[in-house]
Amino acid sequence: MSPPARPTPAPMAGAALVLPAEPPPLAQVEQLVHASARIHGHLCPGQVIGVRMSILGLGLLGYGCPLGMPEIKNIIGFVEIERCLADAVAVASGLRFGRGSLRLINQGLLAATFLDALSGRAVRLVSREEARQAALELHPNESNPHTAQVLAYRVMPDAELFDAQWVSVALPPDQMPGVRPPKVPCANCGVLIRSGQVHRVEGRELCAPCAGRAYFLPVAPPTKE
Repeated sequence: MSPPARPTPAPMAGAALVLPAEPPPLAQVEQLVHASARIHGHLCPGQVIGVRMSILGLGLLGYGCPLGMPEIKNIIGFVEIERCLADAVAVASGLRFGRGSLRLINQGLLAATFLDALSGRAVRLVSREEARQAALELHPNESNPHTAQVLAYRVMPDAELFDAQWVSVALPPDQMPGVRPPKVPCANCGVLIRSGQVHRVEGRELCAPCAGRAYFLPVAPPTKE
């Protein structure tokens, strides 16, 4: 999948954000939507929104979608929901959770932010709820609302699909692309703590479970019936 020509660089943060009057090329959208659906397992409106969001967000920063090398090393994406949109952004943009270039900040919102670590510019896009009704109006004879949305979201103008704003994202130095914080042994259990996720409690460096910040609770082994 070859990236399209790189768009004109975006204005600096703080300038007025004007969304493109025309949607991106349909061939580009279709290619990325189909790739996303293959990875995700099915096609849904959130997939199309995630693809369109990636094309627009990266384009506003002056990058093509999907990202190529070495540009992909400069971008960090933040998705604000753990559903279909997250998979679509990963596939369309080329950013990945496993590389640390895509992060989940789960706020239950159909939104994503793209940060250019070189310039510090970042743009946040939020899916507009009004787009749902607009999709139904574009396809009034379609009985399935999801099908109408999948069809309409491919071609609707960006301004009808998204609200967008320039934002600032403050990342500590050890969370920047390519930085690997040193591994630190937990002072309590000895397990190595990676990715800078050390919890300092009363002067001791602890892993999340030992610091009382685990997402789980230990339980007794299940009994055999």
